[in-house]
Amino acid sequence: MVLDETIHQPTRLRIMTLLVSVPEPDLLAYGFIQQTLDLTGGNLTIHLRKLEAAGYLGITKEFQDSKPRTWIQATVSGRQAYADYLSSLQRTLGLRMSEPQ
Repeated sequence: MVLDETIHQPTRLRIMTLLVSVPEPDLLAYGFIQQTLDLTGGNLTIHLRKLEAAGYLGITKEFQDSKPRTWIQATVSGRQAYADYLSSLQRTLGLRMSEPQ
């Protein structure tokens, strides 16, 4: 059982958990994610790029009232990868919990 290293990294796990907590096709604002997870802009951007490169999220940029806005959404494959990650983690923990101590 191998855990998905892209999702397993703690900050990316927090990002994916937040993104999959909203129903599809809802989008979350970049600023909302940054504030909710208490991340710097640079740190968030680096992790979003890695998740986007894996195909786990989509990023949409637009202008509202002449201001740039960035929206993030978990993709179908991202939601599936997250579900698979949780299943693998549960199996891993279950095996470790049942081993003799």
